[in-house]
Amino acid sequence: MTLVLRLEGSVDKPITVIKRLAASGLTLLAAKTTFERLVETGLAACTINEGADIPALAVDLAAMNILVHRRRPSDPGLIAEVRAGHKLSQREFAGVLGIEIDTLRNWEQGRNKPDAAALNLVRVFDQAPALVSAAALERVA
Repeated sequence: MTLVLRLEGSVDKPITVIKRLAASGLTLLAAKTTFERLVETGLAACTINEGADIPALAVDLAAMNILVHRRRPSDPGLIAEVRAGHKLSQREFAGVLGIEIDTLRNWEQGRNKPDAAALNLVRVFDQAPALVSAAALERVA
């Protein structure tokens, strides 16, 4: 499972962080590399064992100013709910998202599944439709 770590302050126990990541299934080298990236950029992604106790890892790392995030679960009804919530037709919603209407129909009817990037775009649109519109569309003069 891929996790994204975000630094929320300074870390005063780097060895403890590295050991805790290694206990979750990373090699020591991968844990060290992840920690270095986290300190350098404030964000780092890592892949841990499926059987790892993610809530316990999150609690342990939060005590060291590191927040743990994972991908939201896929919700089959999300796309239709967001579209309906914004009172858009399938054609309008597909146009705003920049996708073919057949693609949107296939997602809503369960024939195909959107990838994570498409789901993220729908979630962002739900929270900030003007932002997505501004990024995806240009005004005609």
